[in-house]
Amino acid sequence: MSRPIVSVIIPTYNRANLLRRAIASVLNQKFKDFELIVVDDASTDNTPEVVESIEDGRIRYIRLKKNSGGPIARNIGIKKAKGRFIALLDDDDEWLPHRLEVQVRKFENLGKEFGVVYGGFYYVSQDGRILGKRLPKHRGDIYSHLLKENFIGSPTLLIRRECFKKAGLFDPRLSSSQDWDMWLRIARYYKFDYVDEIIAKYYVHGKQISFNMKKYIPGRERLIRKHLDIWKNPKILSIHLSQMGLLLLLSNNTGKGLKYLTYSIAIAPLNLENYMILLKLALDSRTVEYIKRILSTR
Repeated sequence: MSRPIVSVIIPTYNRANLLRRAIASVLNQKFKDFELIVVDDASTDNTPEVVESIEDGRIRYIRLKKNSGGPIARNIGIKKAKGRFIALLDDDDEWLPHRLEVQVRKFENLGKEFGVVYGGFYYVSQDGRILGKRLPKHRGDIYSHLLKENFIGSPTLLIRRECFKKAGLFDPRLSSSQDWDMWLRIARYYKFDYVDEIIAKYYVHGKQISFNMKKYIPGRERLIRKHLDIWKNPKILSIHLSQMGLLLLLSNNTGKGLKYLTYSIAIAPLNLENYMILLKLALDSRTVEYIKRILSTR
């Protein structure tokens, strides 16, 4: 049997009610040359029955014996993948039907120095309302841009398989920001390109790790310590500290939040970009939702 062009990986844990939608969005792709690897992170609900009820020879189901976390589940899927490209989809998100088609076609015209093609996505509520969208904005060497923010949605990347051999796999030591960390490591070695259109739906329901401050803040702090280029640049570090400070304030952790904000201003008092971010967040009538969006990493 020939190898598929794309390996799609869906890690899942106790989301049988959402998993079927994610799987259907993959099987409904216009581009058909793929395998779908569902990695069940030891779910205790009816996830096995949901997967087994879907008859499609392209589906490979891997069930872990113990719950190990999303990064490890993704890594197992990547190690088992046979395709030239890897596409990731979380079990609560969804692809639009043309997602793989336009990205595989994009790669046909790119050199080997390009490791990733990404795209735009909608923010969608669980009742189906479109809350907003994010379109891609940087291509080529995007490392310096990624140091400031994670502007790439995980349901939109198509990644050359060799990128993971060069940059490594997802870091299970991070309690959050694993995606951001991974994109940064790939961007050290490869250029990125994008398709300038919406190709996925990112569902906002308040249960993602990015909205759990007890996990998000330690993960973000570890990300900063891990990537020294953030720490070495006061302007970039101040942006990270301001964002975390605001999140802590919104989480009623006033002391630590003010400490971050004060330190942010102290290390880069002339960083106008940071003040613009603070002003926008302060004036936005939907501040909480906006912060969730700019920090949408899982």
